[in-house]
Amino acid sequence: MERHDNLKHPRERTTHLLLVRHGRTEGNRRQILQGTSDLPLDGLGLRQAERIAMRLELEPPADLLLSSPLSRALTTARIIGQRIGLEPQIVADLREMSFGDLEGLTIDEARARRPDLVAALVDLNNFDLTWPGGESRRGFYDRVARTFHAILHAYDQERIIVVAHGGVIGALLAHIQGVSPNDPSIYDLVNCGLTHVEVRGDHSLLHLRNDGSHLANLLDPDEGEADGG
Repeated sequence: MERHDNLKHPRERTTHLLLVRHGRTEGNRRQILQGTSDLPLDGLGLRQAERIAMRLELEPPADLLLSSPLSRALTTARIIGQRIGLEPQIVADLREMSFGDLEGLTIDEARARRPDLVAALVDLNNFDLTWPGGESRRGFYDRVARTFHAILHAYDQERIIVVAHGGVIGALLAHIQGVSPNDPSIYDLVNCGLTHVEVRGDHSLLHLRNDGSHLANLLDPDEGEADGG
């Protein structure tokens, strides 16, 4: 467990955020820039969603289930909700970062189309980098911070499950841990991994980060092989 002082509860309460990245999609498998493209879960993603649902059923009961509107997150949230008896509530600003005109491309394809942009990604101090037709780094990080501040301010519930995206969860973790949100390693989160943050009035406690133990020995129905997460 880690203590961090960057994220504090705006109402001086204690709220447990159980953060879940959505299950795998074909876009994840192909390693494309999905962003706000609405891709469904694939066969493995559905199995991952069932596993995280079973995991959360064993946790202390949650009071609220929130989800990004994108189908890969909402389907994951609905599978969780069926298991724990909660209906997902959609929060529009939990959606993934928009990569604009480059969505649907792999990084190699994006590099071929916009080598200047992809090269600029390595500059961790460049917060104004903007995806063509999409969001800027700064705009996305501000949106994520504003959204979680609003969630903490709006709801009295003590345990909130939030189903979102690698970019959203990673950006929040960067804020909590006081590291650069431009560092790509912060977004190395497994599909349907669990992150547990306890937000208090003067600090936050990071109980779990990217825990995928419940995904061990999971078979990919498209390949017939075990996938450890």
